[in-house]
Amino acid sequence: MTKSPPLALHPEHAKLLAELRAAARPTSLERHQRDSYGGSGHLFYCVSAPTRRAIAKAWLAKHRSLDVKDFLAAVESLFAGQSHEEKTLAALLVGCHATARREVRPSDIDRWLGQLNGWAEIDALCQNVFGFEQMLAAWPDWRRLIQRLARDQNINKRRAALVLLNAPVHYCDDPRFSDLAFATIATLSGERDILITKAVSWLLRSMVKRRRDEVARYLAEHGPSLPRIAVRETATKLATGTKSGRGRTSSR
Repeated sequence: MTKSPPLALHPEHAKLLAELRAAARPTSLERHQRDSYGGSGHLFYCVSAPTRRAIAKAWLAKHRSLDVKDFLAAVESLFAGQSHEEKTLAALLVGCHATARREVRPSDIDRWLGQLNGWAEIDALCQNVFGFEQMLAAWPDWRRLIQRLARDQNINKRRAALVLLNAPVHYCDDPRFSDLAFATIATLSGERDILITKAVSWLLRSMVKRRRDEVARYLAEHGPSLPRIAVRETATKLATGTKSGRGRTSSR
């Protein structure tokens, strides 16, 4: 039996939820919940990612004049929703609204993360949403957030500490990002849950573009303490340019 939605939904949240329900497809909720890596355990409407993006873009086009405060109130309500789609739609909206995104603080992200579960929900909010410019503008706060997340009891927040740094280390040469990335990896290198091991591998590979020699040295020095998948995929990335070794071999 489907649970009734929580009371006091933001009016725009209620409209977006109606669209998600209208786009829902048959699925196996039990199978979704059993997927310990990707499954969130949240109500799942099986709305495809392209459909969610289309809903987000259409809503944003209709609400160009919406005050940032009201926009963030709708986002807050969506993050508190019951379904996977509501939560990931909230992250999509933040990613698509540059003005509102600049108003998001590390404390907001920490709060939202407490309502997310599984790689898909965490990555929707943390991967390539907040750029290095925004982080550098309030670096002490962002650094503290990532350091705190890396030591949080919630494994989803620990994954977030790694994923938040993927884009900055790839797109920016500032050593503060790579220094924090290596420190975060060191904090989490002993974990063997796939939520963490895959994220460690991802972050190391993201640093290859700008910190190739440092990543190679780190792998040589710390390989035995790192997850095997991270060592394997990063070594392959260094040698071939891809994590799998398929495709054109890198000349570097």
